Amino acid sequence: MNIRPFGEGVEVLAPAKLNLFLEVHGRRSDGYHEIETLMVAVDLYDRLTFENDPSGEIALRCDDPPLAVGDMNLVVQAAKRLRAEAGGLHGARIVLEKKIPTEAGLGGGSSDAAATLVALDRLWNLGLPSRRLDELAGEIGGDVAFFRHGPAAVCRGRGERVEPVSIPSPLHFVLVRPPFGLGTALVYRQVVVPDRPRPLGAILGALGKGDVEQLGLGLFNRLQAAAESLRPELARVRDVLTGLGPLLGGALLSGSGSTLFGLGRDQQAARHAANILESLGLGWVRVVTSCSKAENAS
Repeated sequence: MNIRPFGEGVEVLAPAKLNLFLEVHGRRSDGYHEIETLMVAVDLYDRLTFENDPSGEIALRCDDPPLAVGDMNLVVQAAKRLRAEAGGLHGARIVLEKKIPTEAGLGGGSSDAAATLVALDRLWNLGLPSRRLDELAGEIGGDVAFFRHGPAAVCRGRGERVEPVSIPSPLHFVLVRPPFGLGTALVYRQVVVPDRPRPLGAILGALGKGDVEQLGLGLFNRLQAAAESLRPELARVRDVLTGLGPLLGGALLSGSGSTLFGLGRDQQAARHAANILESLGLGWVRVVTSCSKAENAS
């Protein structure tokens, strides 16, 4: 994520993510599922600004009217959790400009929460250790910790155990978000946990080598079948993406959906694929590139 001064406050650009691999290992005692996933941050950003509020209140405004701005919002949860950590004496006025679609499998809410922890730690001059911020991120949500350590990482547990990995060269993707969302909990209720989980090693090796061809062949998401059983329209989008094989090395659902993505063989191929997809009217289409380490610095 990118953080910089903004007037008397701070501004953060919070990136989206894609899951290049996602396996479900079973249900945990806390009700969540144990997962293993390879995630990559991409250059589609929400913008958040933060200013001190001497009254001690936490107030969030958002340009997306349907989005809740109260205690159900992960930004508010992160701000209040950090305020409690600091002794409850701080307040903030927060403005969120949404570019990452909701219920899309792109991690926008989690990224916004991570941005909030980083921004308010700076704005309030707390100087919390990085490990403690990671712990708070894990308490707020499974994917939140990833956004403190991108641009690419293997995440395990609920997603809170993060092992950063490197990307030797930029990856280019085309995204298609159909005109509907999918709730994460609903998709997980439909998932069938395998007796023999798929191993991560092959796709991780392809990423490390920068081998786009092998990376495309290794794309995998255990949640895809569950999501398609709930919204069969997703299978049509997947088939269209797969049919663009000369341009795309592979296609996959990101997270619990509803966004699907194609891995471009290069940036030009991803843009060409986007033009075709836009002409078909399948939904919201964007071309994105994996973030660099510098872009993700917090």
